[in-house]
Amino acid sequence: MGQPYISVIVTAYNRRRYLSFAMRSLEAQMLPRDRFEVIVVKNFDDPESDSIISRNGWKNVYNDDPYHGRMVLAGLEESRGEVITFLDDDDMYTNNRLEEIYNVFNYYRDLVYFHNSQEFIDEDGRRLENPLRPSKNLVRGDDIVFNPKALQGVSKRYGMSIADLILKYVRARADFNNSSVAVRRHIVESHAQLLKRLPASIDSFTFAASLRSGGLFYFTDKKLTLYRVHSASASIYVLGEGPEAYIRQAKYLLQFNEAYNIIGSELLEGGLNVYICSRLLQMSELWLIPIDKLKELPSELRPKPSDLARALECITKGLSRRLTLPLVLASLVLGHAKQLKGRIYRLLGRLI
Repeated sequence: MGQPYISVIVTAYNRRRYLSFAMRSLEAQMLPRDRFEVIVVKNFDDPESDSIISRNGWKNVYNDDPYHGRMVLAGLEESRGEVITFLDDDDMYTNNRLEEIYNVFNYYRDLVYFHNSQEFIDEDGRRLENPLRPSKNLVRGDDIVFNPKALQGVSKRYGMSIADLILKYVRARADFNNSSVAVRRHIVESHAQLLKRLPASIDSFTFAASLRSGGLFYFTDKKLTLYRVHSASASIYVLGEGPEAYIRQAKYLLQFNEAYNIIGSELLEGGLNVYICSRLLQMSELWLIPIDKLKELPSELRPKPSDLARALECITKGLSRRLTLPLVLASLVLGHAKQLKGRIYRLLGRLI
């Protein structure tokens, strides 16, 4: 058998319930088996999933590292494909997803980043009546192929990063859902050192890394991924009350705080962008958790007036209107409102 063109890296950490469904969606792929391989990286044994892996000759890699970036690297080391795509343990592919990826990357030899839309399902696999907001092209066409470098002039003129321009005017949620992303192998390999430090958000990481590398982007509104909505999802956390809920919320916020700092400040090389603004959002929500529930925050996470001032800039540039309420509350709680009072009230008057 020749070298596979696509490597599917499946990751699962402490979750067994849905993995076998993800595995069966790979068994159902229309793309010939000699054109893709599957590497499953997980920290547990599961008889049903392991049986599926074994009968297909796929690779089963044990990894107990909670950092998602390191799990992906463990899978990458075992992979051989020119194109890398991901599958979270709780998601599934439609049976034509890998075929679509194969055809597109073969046709566009300069393509570096592929992203498809999603169908939302519940814990039992039923399509949701009132789904979450899927990824969607904002310009004409169900399929878009373009080079982000074409946006450099607009980026300079309006003082917005290319990442922000794409997410706001070209494709909504173009960096959403690991299981909807495919990239050229070198995109992931060239940033191995950053991946080692990445606790979460592989989707946003690969989007930003692809922007930095140059090359074509391909966005399709075809719903090739089934995204499962459930209470244990890392992208959905319930606030609740009590010490356990506070710790769970803080852990989630800290993971994304670290991830967005790497993406916004190192991959995109600074400047104000949606990831830096999202990091400020995570921080402002973290500041509102009662400190006695979390003990003492590390010094680097303690809020400063400069953080609040920068968060205000995010809002004025339209990069994160969601920051408004936690920002104002945090400023009051932390005693910074006196320094920022005029700017906050002027901003609120503009937004209300």
